[in-house]
Amino acid sequence: MPCMFCGSELNLTNEHVFPAFMGGELEVRDGSCKTCNGEMGAFEAAIKDHTKLLLNLLQIENRYGVVPQARAEVEIRGMDKKGLLGFVDGKGVLSLRDVVIKTRTTDGRKREEGFFVSKDSADKFVERARARGQQVEELQFPRQIIVEGTYSVTLPFAFSLEARKVASKIALAAIAHEYGLPFALSDQFDGLRKAKNAATAEDLTLRIFSNKLFMAVYRRTAHQHSVMCYLSAGMKKGWALVTLFGGLSYIVEVTSTYLERNSRQFSIFYDAATKKRTNPVVLADEMTVIGHILSPASLFEDELAVDAQWFPIIADYCAERGIEVGRIGKRPSPGNTSRQT
Repeated sequence: MPCMFCGSELNLTNEHVFPAFMGGELEVRDGSCKTCNGEMGAFEAAIKDHTKLLLNLLQIENRYGVVPQARAEVEIRGMDKKGLLGFVDGKGVLSLRDVVIKTRTTDGRKREEGFFVSKDSADKFVERARARGQQVEELQFPRQIIVEGTYSVTLPFAFSLEARKVASKIALAAIAHEYGLPFALSDQFDGLRKAKNAATAEDLTLRIFSNKLFMAVYRRTAHQHSVMCYLSAGMKKGWALVTLFGGLSYIVEVTSTYLERNSRQFSIFYDAATKKRTNPVVLADEMTVIGHILSPASLFEDELAVDAQWFPIIADYCAERGIEVGRIGKRPSPGNTSRQT
């Protein structure tokens, strides 16, 4: 079968429903050509770059079984040391890195201040400085220290053009996964195919939203990705609800020319931690849920509302693991902060 995006039959590759970097393993066999797969991969790479901290926090492995390393701001109690460089590895272990900061004194002279994890590194820094004729002052390090590492997960990536294109791709790949490539290749889904070439968010037929009832329809976790789709024979339209990380949700108009005699609906619930489909108890069918999302009960393109919808899911995950978490800023803002000690 041809590529679901461009129709080419050359160099076909498997297409993930949910991106591999966020734990996705569901695939549409020979679903995309190498060119389209690469273009979609570029959009996913842009999101990946802005979600490394989130993926590290949630311990989500990529296709190679690796959890991304996260950069953390580090503070050492007992010393006037803030903003040091640290990294949290895939196992949640915080490690420090050597740092040399160049500043100037009040009288304008150049000054270098270093913090070193090992004595060997510090000795080499001192040796080089003295060889250059620089004055060196060695500071005492406290015998007992407490190291705190803080990193922030911010929300704007979910509103990016790349994230929206990926959400459209997920909707089309989900349809192909559930109903087969011939159905997904029909003209009625041409709008989804055009999404990868959209220049602005306004060129796409989807919106990010918040909706309290939708959040209560089934139990959510921070590892959960999902698609709920309804194709209406009566309205001749179709929609898909694409949700990432439990609470970042988009409603995608997948077709405005649905011409089948019968309506169709399906749901995919996927756990990025176990990399398996799940079957949560859902309190309403796809038609009912999507109808409610399209009602005035939803808030669309509202960063504060989306943050308020998503934050409790992240907070529950952190609470279960003894991780301190809090909102950034004095009022709700698009992001949250997690802290590990």
